[in-house]
Amino acid sequence: MSVSAEVLSEVAPVKALVSRRFYQPELDGLRFFAFLGVFVCHTLPFEASFYHGLHLPMPWLWGGIVKAGAAGVDLFFALSAFLITSLLLREREETGDIALKSFYIRRILRIWPLYFLVIGIGIVLSHTMVNQKLPWYYVAGYLLFVGNWVHAVFGRPESIVFPLWTVSIEEQFYLIWPLLVKKLERRGLIISAIVMFLLATAFRIGFVLAGVSGGYIYYGSTARCDSMALGILIALFADQLPKLTTTARLLLVSGGIVGWIVSSAWLTDQPGPISMREVPGRLIISLAAGAMLYGCLYTRSKLFTGAWIVQLGKVSYGLYLLHLVGLLLAKSILHPVSGTALLASKAVGFVLTLILAFASYRWVESPFLRLKDRFARVLSRPV
Repeated sequence: MSVSAEVLSEVAPVKALVSRRFYQPELDGLRFFAFLGVFVCHTLPFEASFYHGLHLPMPWLWGGIVKAGAAGVDLFFALSAFLITSLLLREREETGDIALKSFYIRRILRIWPLYFLVIGIGIVLSHTMVNQKLPWYYVAGYLLFVGNWVHAVFGRPESIVFPLWTVSIEEQFYLIWPLLVKKLERRGLIISAIVMFLLATAFRIGFVLAGVSGGYIYYGSTARCDSMALGILIALFADQLPKLTTTARLLLVSGGIVGWIVSSAWLTDQPGPISMREVPGRLIISLAAGAMLYGCLYTRSKLFTGAWIVQLGKVSYGLYLLHLVGLLLAKSILHPVSGTALLASKAVGFVLTLILAFASYRWVESPFLRLKDRFARVLSRPV
């Protein structure tokens, strides 16, 4: 699905008013590692027995590491909020205002083409493969960008479209936050971000006390917005934050990873009824995401700014939305049954995901990204 000519014609293309692009390549590198965490979480088992069978030391730790990969989503949220806020603030500073219609056109051109293509693939697979099920209410939820709340109510669908729930949360954020940036001064934005951060914990406590499904904490926008709030705050204070030494960066990133592992292993998503341990667990995960974002900001490390890492980060949207397609193709080709064969199929799935993502970026996303620049007052990453 693409934007119609009528919609585009309502907003005249604008000439970028800033000659230098706002682009920080280290964030593309960080975005790839966020995807890698999610990929590992979606490909390997959590159970310690699996790693014990592979004769790995401390099998419980490997299960915790794999489970912690899901927190890559929180890093995606923090990154998105940081970048959108930074671009909006720069536009307001350079032009004195924010062109909301142009903003929404740019978001549509960036998000919708691949997003709706994946929905279409999911619908086709649900009618052609027995292990792919996508009831109509999930499709309706994705089309209306409330798929995360459908997940909260009905659980995870057995479909390659599963990752789309995070896009719903981001689209809801894009709908509201630019309006606030346009209307509020700096003080109001800081207060709004702090309130957003605190409300996430308050909603998690409320969901636990209400005894609802844990899906409301995991998928609900109101319970997952603290990572976005931290991304906003980092953007608002980016010019005032102290410059980090290499040691400080290492401590922030490694501390964030440890926080993810500890929270994922012992505090969040445990078997049994929802409990209050989810509250500190998800709080630690969001704080860890903010720490990693801050720790990587302005770094020159080749681990995040190397050419290949940056290129992988540029196609991370396709990597994320299409990785279950790649894994499904690998499983259909190899039919793994043992632990070793399972690992081999995941490796093949990763390669197929890379191929699909680069193809998507070249033939699906890039044409719309070039058009997107026509509606930008502040240019961001080049296509």
